[in-house]
Amino acid sequence: MNATPNQLQDLLELNALDQLILKSRTEAEQLGQDETYVKLQAELKATSGEFVSANNVIDGLKLDLKRLESDVELVDKRMAKDVASLRTTSVVKDAQGLQHEIKTLERRKQELEDQELEIMEGLEQANHTLSQITARRSAIEAELRNVIESLNREKSRLVSGIELAQADRMQLAGRLPADLVELFETKRKRAVPIGRVIHSECGACRMSISATNLAGIIKAPIDQLVFCPDCSAILVR
Repeated sequence: MNATPNQLQDLLELNALDQLILKSRTEAEQLGQDETYVKLQAELKATSGEFVSANNVIDGLKLDLKRLESDVELVDKRMAKDVASLRTTSVVKDAQGLQHEIKTLERRKQELEDQELEIMEGLEQANHTLSQITARRSAIEAELRNVIESLNREKSRLVSGIELAQADRMQLAGRLPADLVELFETKRKRAVPIGRVIHSECGACRMSISATNLAGIIKAPIDQLVFCPDCSAILVR
């Protein structure tokens, strides 16, 4: 098979476009593994767990507080009933019993109110913790949005570059002989399909070409295709 020097130059350019497309696709795929993006995602996930835990603590404290308020209400009702009974009873023994029960209920109420105060203090701290977590999550989300926007812009740039390179490749391949393009594509599936000979080295596999093989390559007609003896890539002299 023969090829003119201009056609070989076109094949070199075709290979360069393929390398550019491959490089851009790899970069686009790696955007999802961006270090900052991955770090922020991990931080957001961690704060999500903290956010749920903080809310669970608050819900638990609120439930405890509601139970205590209910207990205080029951104590108040019982005390009110005993006080009313104390006012109407004329039996000394009954009055003494009621007075003792009222004092017991007062102590119980004080205990419950102390517990309420402790829980309210805990609830205040838990709400403060939740506010801190919420603020941190908001900051992470804002930074993550900026990073995602930046990555999307970079992805759009890469995709646009790939589309342009593919259009150039199609146009370039269209002006080359079909059998030459077929040969190029066959070799491209296995390795680098073409390389320039530079100082007795194959530009495709970077292997040195022996003096004997190099002499044969140089002596071949200018329009005759020659190949690397090691990697079988098309050689451009």
